[in-house]
Amino acid sequence: MWIPRYAYKITYNDASDKSQGGTIDVVFLQGKSNLDKDGKDVTQESYVDEKGQTGAYIVHPAFEDGSSTGYPNGEWDKKIEGIWVAKFEAGYQEADTAINSNIGYSTIYSWEINGNSADRTTYYYGEREVGTKIKYPTFTAGKPSINYIGISDSYDLCKDLTSTNAPYKLNADKVDSHLTKNSEWGAVAYLTHSKYGRNGQEVTINNVSVDGESTAYAITGYAGTSAISGEVITNLEAISNNQLQGSWTTEQGQKASSTGNIYGIYDLSGGLWEWTAGYIAPGTGNYQKYGGSLKGESNQYKSKYAGVSETDETNYKETANINRIGEAIWETSTSGAWPSKTSWNSDYSYFVYSTETFIVRGGKWSYASSAGVFAFFRGIGYSNSSVGFRPVLLVEQ
Repeated sequence: MWIPRYAYKITYNDASDKSQGGTIDVVFLQGKSNLDKDGKDVTQESYVDEKGQTGAYIVHPAFEDGSSTGYPNGEWDKKIEGIWVAKFEAGYQEADTAINSNIGYSTIYSWEINGNSADRTTYYYGEREVGTKIKYPTFTAGKPSINYIGISDSYDLCKDLTSTNAPYKLNADKVDSHLTKNSEWGAVAYLTHSKYGRNGQEVTINNVSVDGESTAYAITGYAGTSAISGEVITNLEAISNNQLQGSWTTEQGQKASSTGNIYGIYDLSGGLWEWTAGYIAPGTGNYQKYGGSLKGESNQYKSKYAGVSETDETNYKETANINRIGEAIWETSTSGAWPSKTSWNSDYSYFVYSTETFIVRGGKWSYASSAGVFAFFRGIGYSNSSVGFRPVLLVEQ
């Protein structure tokens, strides 16, 4: 789905408590400018919006140039007109049509459903080991969401989607593909909450699970009966035979879309948690072990958050990060200490720390009211049953 360049303004229901929600007004902008449809600069304090309210809007950082300032809010390396976001989270392609990517698994370490750590050597396509080529995903409905893939492999695979052997036929000279950043997730979340999306109504959760059948747990493009529906357990045969209610084109299914119709983005609440390219960077531990290609300073593809020492219990440095904008983290929550649910709609708000240094978004199939477009959580970085990914495309104009 195309997310065009826009500016936003948040009005809180309670200015002293951001967790109480609010409204998000959006103004779409001309080209790469700060001008609305009438040629008015929305960033001026004198700007008057369509509601008759005076005050400046913020151009969402996902569309801005942060190259000269170190990408403080997840900007790109130039001003852009918009981004393309995958309609569904990445799913397993059918085994007989799946194509090997250029990326091999860097780790197969996983957290099993019974809580015991082990090497997951079998998965949806059969046996694997470190170095086994990862199959290119599909981004369609009714597919098992790709799990058992770590943060680094997700990051590398998203960059590889423009390869000449990939099935998508993307021109690498004109298209950039990358793992979703928190700024880009925020751009989707804010637009979803605005009148151009759900107009303040919470997205319905994708609560469908196949309970580990062929290592699949979540299915793309489904919706429960409400935003807080509990887990619905089914099987792959029922999915393939269209025996389950709530698929994406139905009236129920469209309530899980960012726009409330078939043209929006799905799996933003529930399905799997989704890796995003955001992290803190301790000198030792899981960041070093699982960070792979994400290691290093912020750039247009990834965001490094201010942290403190490896042993500090509060090593997400709140005072340094609290002013970050556009990510649907600090602007839409008040606390990140476990078991915090202070994001809008009582979604999870759980900051990274020394041993769980990577950010995941959206919630998983079984999280009911704690999942949602404003939910954020922390992950160790290794492959497990409940985390997948989604790419973003930038097309040269």
